Amino acid sequence: YLEKATLPIADPLGRTITASYLYDEQSAFIEVASASGLVLLASSERNPLRTSSFGTGQMVFHALENGIQNIFLLLGGSATNDAGMGIANALGFVFLDKNQREVLPAGQQLRHIHQILPPKQSIPENVTFTLLCDVNNPLYGPNGAARIYAKQKGATDAAILLLDEGLKNVARVIQQDFGQDVSSIPGGGAAGGIAAGLCGLLQAQLQSGFDTLAKLTRLEQAIEEADWVISGEGRLDHQSLQGKVVGGVAAFCRQFGKPLSLFTGSCQLPPSEAGTLTANPVFSILDRASGPEDAFKNAGTHLQEMARQFGQSRPFLF
Repeated sequence: YLEKATLPIADPLGRTITASYLYDEQSAFIEVASASGLVLLASSERNPLRTSSFGTGQMVFHALENGIQNIFLLLGGSATNDAGMGIANALGFVFLDKNQREVLPAGQQLRHIHQILPPKQSIPENVTFTLLCDVNNPLYGPNGAARIYAKQKGATDAAILLLDEGLKNVARVIQQDFGQDVSSIPGGGAAGGIAAGLCGLLQAQLQSGFDTLAKLTRLEQAIEEADWVISGEGRLDHQSLQGKVVGGVAAFCRQFGKPLSLFTGSCQLPPSEAGTLTANPVFSILDRASGPEDAFKNAGTHLQEMARQFGQSRPFLF
């Protein structure tokens, strides 16, 4: 049985908000998006040069202060491109430039980091950090965090180049100060590079998010016993088929011959690829919204309407 901890933390732009995580006696499950997520910002506020994962670090720190030994971070939906340095900063790591001045580790500052100092109060050795993600992108480069994901977080083409440079610099400094090569870890680019940064600074371990949560929640058994399966994704695209939740759920549905319906923010899969999910129907908020702003602002209303439409088309389920 999991309980909920709720506390004031900093959002991606440093404003105080309230966020929650789930925990039991030994483990905490912290969703990066709840503290450092894109959903917390208006479209005009999105700028990974300025955003930080510090708020997520505050939740991690709270869990550690309360004796939690196993920290599970659910990576995804972040508004940041700071290589997890915001999280590390909240845990006591200090970042210095070449003049020994402290650097606040937002995306635009990463390229100025020259040295990383560990916390004065070390993290207990019995604490484990497990990062759950379902992408294989490395930290930087053509398929890295900045070049693949930063644009959807509000970055311009010029900003993407600065961010990629910063991520490369962070990898260099981590290897210099901690002896860890995080430059080519598969999945290291997840959540704006949080995965690589925490692997280097906290010896965190990457695991498949879907596989881990499916096991913890006994999802396979639940789908086997279900009459109809409903799942969803913010943006359904080709990446959804590469180890993410929707692809995994669809695989279980095919295994047990269960019908699947999807509720999405937008569907960008061509019919040929969407057919591999065997989902019917695929609802998309953007198909009914007047535009992106309406889709984000009124997502709940659109979801309710899609659910009503689904229920009316399949009354035998209810």
